[in-house]
Amino acid sequence: MRAGIQLAFFIAAPSLFSTAFAGIKSTFLAIAAGQPVEWNSFLTVTAVLLIFTCFFGRHFCGYACAFGSFGDAVYEGFSWIRMKCFHKKKKPALSEKMVHGLQKVKYIVLALILLSCLTGVYGKLTGTSPWDVFSMLTAGRLPNSKYLVGIVLLVLILVGMCTQERFFCQFLCPMGAVFALMPILPGALFRRNREKCPPKCGLCKKRCPAHLDIDGDTGRSGECLCCHACAAACPRKNIHIGTIEEK
Repeated sequence: MRAGIQLAFFIAAPSLFSTAFAGIKSTFLAIAAGQPVEWNSFLTVTAVLLIFTCFFGRHFCGYACAFGSFGDAVYEGFSWIRMKCFHKKKKPALSEKMVHGLQKVKYIVLALILLSCLTGVYGKLTGTSPWDVFSMLTAGRLPNSKYLVGIVLLVLILVGMCTQERFFCQFLCPMGAVFALMPILPGALFRRNREKCPPKCGLCKKRCPAHLDIDGDTGRSGECLCCHACAAACPRKNIHIGTIEEK
């Protein structure tokens, strides 16, 4: 079901994530130019997704972001090649410590982009954005030589996508950094009844791309991509959103 939803959004709205971030960039560019921030279609998309995230968590990332879905396809495809051609049954993955450390990089990326907007540098960076290149490709347009840097960065991201599930979303996505900073209502968080968990199980945390401990990492709940991998992995179907089932 999730794959079907991802495919539908990939076809119908492949540039939704870049449109949302364009709203944030337009705000900072207006501030830098000393102009009033005028409401536009970009900001409408941004506002809708931010409000949605507060009420329902990062389900946009887990189900509707075209770049995230593309990353899932790349990761699963590479894992399949490893298994069929090199007999590697275990999927590639970075260590928990490395994942938690790299998750902070996206905040640096966000800060640098916003700083470039405020200082007037952003206008000189045309052609360096990998997600602009991706948006052009999904629209059926080939980027020209002006986008060489963006193409190279996209290729490097593709390599990263092969090594870690949701590589870009977790480590580099500036919009993901914005989503992760949003306050998420308690009813949108994943919960589990620990009394029902099998002894020394931990499958949910092992399966989670972000290595989150259900109920134990509430301070890092913004990193949850709402992919529902934890719920699917639970042998006792003990993971739910919002409420804990009574015994």
